[in-house]
Amino acid sequence: MKVKMCGITTPETALACLQAGADMLGLVHYPPSPRHVDATQIREILDAIEQHEQTVLVVVDQLPDEIDYRITYIQSYGKTRHDVPMNPIHVVKDYESFTHLLESPPGKSEELYCLEMSEGRLPGGNGAAWDWSLARPFCERYPTFIAGGITPDNVAEVIQQAKPYGVDVSSGIESSPGVKDIDKVKRLMDAVCQITTCPTCR
Repeated sequence: MKVKMCGITTPETALACLQAGADMLGLVHYPPSPRHVDATQIREILDAIEQHEQTVLVVVDQLPDEIDYRITYIQSYGKTRHDVPMNPIHVVKDYESFTHLLESPPGKSEELYCLEMSEGRLPGGNGAAWDWSLARPFCERYPTFIAGGITPDNVAEVIQQAKPYGVDVSSGIESSPGVKDIDKVKRLMDAVCQITTCPTCR
């Protein structure tokens, strides 16, 4: 079970999330978002965490002017070009795409998906919960992160219902938009550890 903590905005937060047990960090490059980080901030965060490999660049419509190739995954929305040497995390946000993928032959086994079927005005999960049990057949077919409305109080339910490869959480571990609450981060990791086998708990 992987835990991706998304919307990291400072080096201090990045280090605190990793120390708490996060497996992956998401950096959002999208100016309308309260979690937006520019190329300089991305570089500062990556400098702080050194060689940590599990970082995800989340973009909408366009990439940053400067690409830091220490990032290993790209999670894109809109019309972002894909000719960058990063592993993709494919986003699935609508039932048409969800159904099509379930009925199609599986793709490359190493490709990851992010399933966030909630509605909202911005790309991403928008902090809205949905019927996570619907995701289980998808998670059985593809390595999938579940996003949308996940908090320390319901993450165990998400895992039990969907059996995902991982969970992708952002607003559910914040004190205000773009500001991570480290107590919530730790509570979420404690809840994950109670029902899964993870290195943090050993």
